[in-house]
Amino acid sequence: MPKCTFCKRSYEWPRGISIVQKEGTVKFYCSSKCRKNDEMGRNSKKVKWVIKQEKEQKTA
Repeated sequence: MPKCTFCKRSYEWPRGISIVQKEGTVKFYCSSKCRKNDEMGRNSKKVKWVIKQEKEQKTA
């Protein structure tokens, strides 16, 4: 199962988006929300919904 490049959440393979860049690196995204935030240059450590998601994963 790949992990999202932006929010670090793991997801099942048929879902999500995989983008191959010119240098050959592959970026995996679980949703278009993560892809758009990464393209805008946002830092995942400062986005509130990613921080909340990480806290929920630690408690579960």
